[in-house]
Parts: sequence; C-alpha cells; structure tokens
Amino acid sequence: MAARELGFDDERVERVRIAGTLHDVGKVGLSESVLRKPGPLTDAERADVQRHPELGAQILSGSSFDDVRQWVMAHHERPDGRGYPLGLGEDDIPLEASILAVADSYEAMTSDRFYRPAMGDAAARRELSVCSPAQFSPVVVDAFLRALERQPEREPAPA
Repeated sequence: MAARELGFDDERVERVRIAGTLHDVGKVGLSESVLRKPGPLTDAERADVQRHPELGAQILSGSSFDDVRQWVMAHHERPDGRGYPLGLGEDDIPLEASILAVADSYEAMTSDRFYRPAMGDAAARRELSVCSPAQFSPVVVDAFLRALERQPEREPAPA
C-alpha cells in the first residue's frame, strides 16, 4: 500500500511485496528460544537477532533478488543512523527498505508477541508518527498512514 501511495509502478510494487515476504528470512538462523523468549534479551542474544538482516541478505545472494537483498539488509536501518546492521543514515537507506521498516513495525505493534500484547491500530499509527523522523522515514510514514486511512481499522492480530 505504501509503495503504491508513493507512486511506484506495478513491477516495483511487486518487488517490495516480495521483499516484505522475505524480509525476515534471516531469522531461520536464530534459535527458537531467542525468537520466543518472553523477557528481555541478553546482549549476546540481541547481537544474534541483529544479525538476521545480514543472514537474510546472504540467503538471497546469487539469485535474481539483488534489489530485494539490499532492502532486506537495510530494513532495520534508521534515518538517525542508530539502526543495524550497518548504522546507515537517512540518505543511504533505500526507500524500499524504509517501507519494509514501517510496515514491519506496524505489524509488530498490532500483533500479540510473547513479551507483550498487541496495541490497537490507532495507538500503532500514533507510534509511527512519534517515531518519525528518528526511527522511520517521514515520507514513508506519511504515505503508509494515508494508505491506512483508506482501510478499515483492524483489530489486533494474535501472535
């Protein structure tokens, strides 16, 4: 929805959709105990989790996914440079990776997790706005929220 809102052509929208499906493929390299841990992660566990974009990019290498691989690698980067795995700044983050970041965060906030219940749709929308521009691209957040305005509010999804 955000890619369409930003005026991407159909082919590019489809590539973003594929990236959205594959963005966390690197989590196959993480232990189930870390992925399902109900409490705070240790520093070592957090470091493992923060490697999943790199693992995902490695999994996608050598395929017809050069563009998608770049976006998967950068989907946890932040405009303020405090993201991972590379600490890229706003000008170095592909717009498609920023779309993945916003959509992934919205989905995470509106879904139950092992460590917390889902927040409502309205609260998640507010959180995206509050976290822009440090954590999320303001251009992408605005496009995503405009697209959501045309959708019915959704109930929190179960984990």
